Amino acid sequence: MIQKIKDLMTIKEQIDVIKNNLNYTTNSMNDLKTEIGTLKQQINENISSINDKNNEFFKNFDENLNLIKNTKQNFEKELFDFKLLKSQMQKRIVEKFEEELDKELKIQMETLKIDAGSYNELKENIAKITDKVNNLSEEINKFTAISSSIKKEDFELTRFANQLREADKEKLELMEKINTLERLVSKMRRQEFITR
Repeated sequence: MIQKIKDLMTIKEQIDVIKNNLNYTTNSMNDLKTEIGTLKQQINENISSINDKNNEFFKNFDENLNLIKNTKQNFEKELFDFKLLKSQMQKRIVEKFEEELDKELKIQMETLKIDAGSYNELKENIAKITDKVNNLSEEINKFTAISSSIKKEDFELTRFANQLREADKEKLELMEKINTLERLVSKMRRQEFITR
């Protein structure tokens, strides 16, 4: 009987130990459950914050993407307008160049016509002067022949000599004018060659 009581006491002690352990375990489980609940709440809050940030990121990304698309469209439009303007400017420059070149060519052609007319006129004048000089040379030769046949004592010799000197002087002046005209014609020919 005493043994049974001892056994019961031992069992009661063991039950108390188990009960204490169970209480400790229960308390630990409750604490762990509380910590898990807190952790779960923090995780949910973090997930919510991450979702909010993701939503904000995607919203900003969409806005930036739309902005990039608009910028690309505007750039393509500006590039097209620039190419069009460049083409128009090239066309205007070529037209202006052709117009100025045409004007300059007309001016040069008019100048050449005037120079050609002056050259032909000078050529005719030189031909006329040459004929006069040749005629004058013939007359001088005649006077020279006549004067050589006249005697030194003849009264007319002085008069013919004076006429001869005058004719010779005129001949020299005409020859000088011919040389000047020939230089002028030569100069005009050089200018005409350079202009061409």
